[in-house]
Amino acid sequence: MSKDIPTRERSTRERGTYAGHNEDPTLASYLSSLFFLLSVPTFVAIAYGGAYMGYYGEGAIVPIFGGLLVFAICVAFAAMHFKR
Repeated sequence: MSKDIPTRERSTRERGTYAGHNEDPTLASYLSSLFFLLSVPTFVAIAYGGAYMGYYGEGAIVPIFGGLLVFAICVAFAAMHFKR
C-alpha cells in the first residue's frame, strides 16, 4: 500500500515494538487489545466459578462480575496515568 511519505520497509516486530509513527501499532496497543479481549470472559468464568465452588450464591454472580470489571478499569486507568 502506498503512503504519502516514503519510508523504509520494517519487519512486523519492529513496527509493533518500536513504533514511532502514529499509524504503527505499539506494544502497549497490543497489550491493551489483549486485555480487553480476555478480561470479560475471564471475569465471567471467575464469577461463575466462585458460585460453582460454593463461595457465594448464584445471586452474587452479577455483582461479583461488576466489581471485577470496575476494579480492572480502575487498574487500567491507574496504569495509564502513571506510565507516561
